[in-house]
Amino acid sequence: MAGLIEQLDSAIADLLAGWNVYTTLLLGAILAFIGFVIYDTRDADTHPLLLARQAQAAYIRQPGESAAFRSPETPHGYPLRTGLMVKPPGTPMYSAGKDGDLRDIWRRVTGEIPLEKNASSSGTAQILTVFGKEEVTEHNIADITKEISVIGKHLKDHGAKRVAVYLPNSVEFLAALFAGAFYDFTPILIPYNQPHKTLIELLKQTKADSLIAEAGSLPLADVGKSVSGLRQLIWTVEKTSRHMDWNEVPEGIGGKIDVSVWHQLVQDQKNCPPGLPSDSGKAPGVVFLWQESVGKPAEIVEFTQQNLVAAVGSLITALPGPQRFNASDSFLPADSFTNSYCLGLTLAALFSHATVMINSVAGPGVDLALATRLIAPTLTVVSAETAAKLHSTTTKTVTGTLAKLAHSLETRILNSGRLPTDSLLTRINAPTRATVGTTPGKLRALFVSERAGLNTPPLSSEDLSDLRIYTKARVVYALTAAKVAGAVAQTNIYDYRRGVTPSNRHSHFGAPLSCLEVKLKDNGPHKTTDEQSAGEVIVTGASVAGGECALGVNATFREDHTLAYI
Repeated sequence: MAGLIEQLDSAIADLLAGWNVYTTLLLGAILAFIGFVIYDTRDADTHPLLLARQAQAAYIRQPGESAAFRSPETPHGYPLRTGLMVKPPGTPMYSAGKDGDLRDIWRRVTGEIPLEKNASSSGTAQILTVFGKEEVTEHNIADITKEISVIGKHLKDHGAKRVAVYLPNSVEFLAALFAGAFYDFTPILIPYNQPHKTLIELLKQTKADSLIAEAGSLPLADVGKSVSGLRQLIWTVEKTSRHMDWNEVPEGIGGKIDVSVWHQLVQDQKNCPPGLPSDSGKAPGVVFLWQESVGKPAEIVEFTQQNLVAAVGSLITALPGPQRFNASDSFLPADSFTNSYCLGLTLAALFSHATVMINSVAGPGVDLALATRLIAPTLTVVSAETAAKLHSTTTKTVTGTLAKLAHSLETRILNSGRLPTDSLLTRINAPTRATVGTTPGKLRALFVSERAGLNTPPLSSEDLSDLRIYTKARVVYALTAAKVAGAVAQTNIYDYRRGVTPSNRHSHFGAPLSCLEVKLKDNGPHKTTDEQSAGEVIVTGASVAGGECALGVNATFREDHTLAYI
């Protein structure tokens, strides 16, 4: 034993005698490599097999069309999702709940319908308004409920049936939407900033008998003379302009249109209890206008309450449990409420008691950095134009070898199926980040909508990968359409793969939502065979106006059963 110890001592002495700076560097490199391998072999955010087959195909198909593809949430043989599964107080735990409508969403906001058991919030949801670069105001839910009651009762008493809502994103917009459900009139959601001539034509086409608009946003004299069916007008007025008299009616239309001011109606009823009707009759639908851009002709689509709640319910459950909206989230709708995908996600956030932060600067192509300079959202929804603008402006700042190296390292982590997190390497050489919110890194999910059949900028899988690095958030890319409430399909929130589509083409759109199914009908050279599914997109389900519609675009289901343009 003594001899063995002496031999070991001699070997160690010989090793240390030959130690120098080169052996130190070599040992350091070996240890660094081992540490990196251990760090880089963490599990992916989701199992790769869940991304290998994202939608379920029916076992049979009809001649001239593909099999019907569904979300794994509602496989073939089971009914499609039709609503929110609302459970009023006292409902047994084993009950599936009811589909609900917009009234149930607001009752969830007020706390009348509680969140599910073990949820992290109780009481009411929160709604904030961002005013330019100066202030953020929190609204009292009871006050908004009173506004819904006062405005809804005023319109109902004056016989309103079709009420055009011509407002930017605002609390008044949401109040008018919910008032329609409670007081039996149909809101007509008109995209904001229309040329006056276009607005008059849209009011005629939609047969509006009442109008809610921002004060000064339209020439009342022209509207009154041109839109013969208009009987009611309610102005919404900013606080800085409330000293002016907005009740004045231009000459020539006196007596034809009754003009009121939103805040004055509410003030006149300040002692009125804020209760809302409790009847459970069928609520009217909501009219959306689908335009390529402001001023262009519009396709008019009316969604029923069933269409809307089916879309909202499926948008909630499309996210895996850990990524769903919750009461600790702050949601910013950076697209217009007149887009059903943006509005659907906003309603999903309200239903989940997330804090909704409303900014009137919202729509296609907005500057996300400016829209978030006073707030720190954890979730946001943007148009494809806004996402492309964010990608373009941030990519221009990725200059220099070190910045490109940091970007490449995080791209490698994404390719391995993980969202990059802060580490020693990112502290030493941080990748380029986009300026989104007052708290860098707080944003956790970015929802992007592609409008089918319109001239929207393509976002490739490489672009989406870059956006994940720039924002440190997961990105969901959704395909939306005029006659489909919410979305047709959206990507899996854990799908970080790159190179799945050409760099100048749209990325794929994942699997269909659980409230609908998608099939492809043969169209010209695009035909379904035993080897591939291709053709015009046909959508059927609870969120589709009329139950079924053709989108007018050609697509294919790829080998991983994700929907993509051809």
